[in-house]
Amino acid sequence: MEHEEVVFSVEVLTGDNGRVVVIPRGELDMATQGELRGALEVARSSGDVVLDLSELRFLDTSGLRLILETTEASRRKGFGFTVLRGSAAVQRLFDVAGVEELVPFEEPT
Repeated sequence: MEHEEVVFSVEVLTGDNGRVVVIPRGELDMATQGELRGALEVARSSGDVVLDLSELRFLDTSGLRLILETTEASRRKGFGFTVLRGSAAVQRLFDVAGVEELVPFEEPT
């Protein structure tokens, strides 16, 4: 069985409501979280940010830490930040870590 390599990418879109949507795809881990961090910082300078986790196949603790840091920064610096839920596998990490209630989740529309 051939192993399919997962390529990580981040797409940044401006929504019609003025919010900036950041969509990471693939696996968010220690090797890729820097790319997402950069995209979030750019998005943050343009307005309120929505992080859409629906295209992630994997999330590790370094990605989780980045999401928690961004949540805290949004509270301190006064910009909007919401997170659209990912797959059951991605959401499980928030539950296992006991931090789901700390993240501003929004249901996808």
